[in-house]
Amino acid sequence: MVKPLALIIHSADASWAGISKLAEARDCSVHVSRSVEEAERVLAAFPVEQQKFIFADLAVCHGSVWNDFTDKLREKSAHLALICYDPHHLQGLYGLFGQVSHTSVDNNHPHAVKAPVMIGDTPQFYEVVNLANRYAMHDITVLITGETGTGKEVMAQYIHARGPRADKPFVGCNMTAIPETLVESELFGYVKGAFTGADRNKRGLIEAAEGGTLFLDEIGDLAPAIQLKLLRFLETRQYYKVGESSPKTSDVRIIAATNKELEEAIQGTGFRKDLYFRLNSARIILPPLRERREDMILLIANFIYQACSQFQKPLKKLTSSAKALFLDYPWPGNVRELKSIIESAVMVADGEYITISDLPMNLQHYATGRREEIGTRAIRNIEEGERGVIEEALRQTNGNKAKAAEALGISTRTLYRKLEKFALVN
Repeated sequence: MVKPLALIIHSADASWAGISKLAEARDCSVHVSRSVEEAERVLAAFPVEQQKFIFADLAVCHGSVWNDFTDKLREKSAHLALICYDPHHLQGLYGLFGQVSHTSVDNNHPHAVKAPVMIGDTPQFYEVVNLANRYAMHDITVLITGETGTGKEVMAQYIHARGPRADKPFVGCNMTAIPETLVESELFGYVKGAFTGADRNKRGLIEAAEGGTLFLDEIGDLAPAIQLKLLRFLETRQYYKVGESSPKTSDVRIIAATNKELEEAIQGTGFRKDLYFRLNSARIILPPLRERREDMILLIANFIYQACSQFQKPLKKLTSSAKALFLDYPWPGNVRELKSIIESAVMVADGEYITISDLPMNLQHYATGRREEIGTRAIRNIEEGERGVIEEALRQTNGNKAKAAEALGISTRTLYRKLEKFALVN
């Protein structure tokens, strides 16, 4: 059964953590958008017949763009519910959602994998999500490629959790972590007496994932002999345990991943061309983080929230200079590197803010070498934040500048000066 979609539309300064936890407890697949336009793109990536809950922060529920959005939703109201909420008062949503938790789900389906929260705001992200949703609904082998740290296993879990095998096992394995001489026995299993030391029957990864999904990471490093056996399994769904002469049949979905360019590996390292063509028919290419700059702020906010919850720390923020550094740094380790650095910074940061001095030495050295660029970006970030606060105050006061100045705690003269600076005077 396909999980309902919970799409959260939140304003720039609002926390969406509370509503996200509430939606996850209802066993929804959670997506986050920072604008109405972005939410429209997300909805386009999901099947029309899928149940959808749209939660909109009250701060975005106004204006012509919002009205156009709701008019379009009315045309697709059969499987859709729209709820405007106050992010500071979520109590009313508990009655709507109920108190269902993942505990009951896990009791019924002990192998169920919770669908990862997908966060992004770039055309590449929506293209990937759209394709992943389509592949998830069809029982086909999928190849995921991308640089190290781009989230290939997370995407594999997402495809599994959104497909018809969601309540069956998800078994993941990094093929480079297994010695080459043991890959066959780990993958297919073996019978007692198959070789010296085989004193019992052993299940392989395929058997462990029966009915569900087997994720094979770094498949580009498989030895040619194992590639051939994997190809035969993909084509016949039959395999032989080591030391056994009778084939076994398995119902398991394969999702493979690699950070190698398989087209080059065919020429250079002996990756089988027939296996490549068998895998490449359904392929997802994950973009590196440096090509997803628009996603950085959402990802950072999510990882800070996760880390603060994990380490039981008050919710922290980034200083403008640290934020500018994060947006400037090329992130060779991609999302994995970003998450790891944020976790470390949350643990060592003493105050309310994460500063550059809380980051690893390599990032501090990078900041020193690009001080001017990062300083310029930090100033721009501050100005953009200030502009956003002013615009929100004007919206809340229906354009009344005196009331907006009072709400901001500044004089009307100062407000007019800032309106002129940000070209907001009409």
